[in-house]
Amino acid sequence: MKILTSIVLLLSISFGFAQNYTIKNLDMNDDKSQYGVVYYQGDQVYFTSYMLDERNRVRRDKDKRLIFTLFEGQKTASGEIINVKQFNKSHKFIFNSSSAAFSPDGKYMYITTNFVRRGKTYKQDYKSVNLHIERGEYIEGKGWTNFEPLSFCDPDYNYGHPAISPDGSTMYFVSNIPSAKGPTDIFKIAMLGDDEYGEIINLGEKVNSSRKEMFPFVSDDNVLYFASDRVGGVGGLDIYKYDLNGTSEAQILPEPINSRSDDFSYIISKDGKTGYFASRRPRGKGEDDIYYFVIE
Repeated sequence: MKILTSIVLLLSISFGFAQNYTIKNLDMNDDKSQYGVVYYQGDQVYFTSYMLDERNRVRRDKDKRLIFTLFEGQKTASGEIINVKQFNKSHKFIFNSSSAAFSPDGKYMYITTNFVRRGKTYKQDYKSVNLHIERGEYIEGKGWTNFEPLSFCDPDYNYGHPAISPDGSTMYFVSNIPSAKGPTDIFKIAMLGDDEYGEIINLGEKVNSSRKEMFPFVSDDNVLYFASDRVGGVGGLDIYKYDLNGTSEAQILPEPINSRSDDFSYIISKDGKTGYFASRRPRGKGEDDIYYFVIE
């Protein structure tokens, strides 16, 4: 039986006024892991779940590990995601591909995937190494194609969870490069065009901690949302926000957005009234479920 979780709480958040949060567990959630909703164009959205084979069974790599990939669907007026289909079954992404982001004009897609060292043929002696970010472009009649690693990604380190600023000038991402203060920090880099980028900049101690920071997202009003398992949270990964126009430190979001379990991959609509996040909280349907929220 499908479980619908709806919680309404009157909360006072850091902006200083009370808001009603309504959250619900989406009908499409199942016993697998679903997370990382991202808006594309119109009602189209993408999210991450386990790769499926032709018989709709979960696919594993040669070491029996589950593989993540992207799915696409349509957002309804009530926040449900329907007409879901697996985005790409091509052997181009033998390993995990997840956590998508898009350029404001919708022309480019950015994904998290694996560096691959290949043998004499594409599928021979393949080896998964560190994560990196790839960019693909949308070509009419072909769809998403020409995926290539971003030029600043060093194969010796991990890069992932790309997020593009609303004006398209800056990319935020997660990495464990040497300037990180914790296992993963959030960084930014200027996007100069034609796959050229500026200097990688650590967002500093107002955002990053000695613990993990992950899943950045930048709203239309230039607020950075991200997940962290830092000390002082509710439990597991918690969702925080940081005003990129201000000088204050990051602030934790209230319940019911955060719980004692992992809560992450928060996004919010352009009008600031609705959004999605993922959670591993009790009474869910799967490992990670996607929740839709409304703010009133």
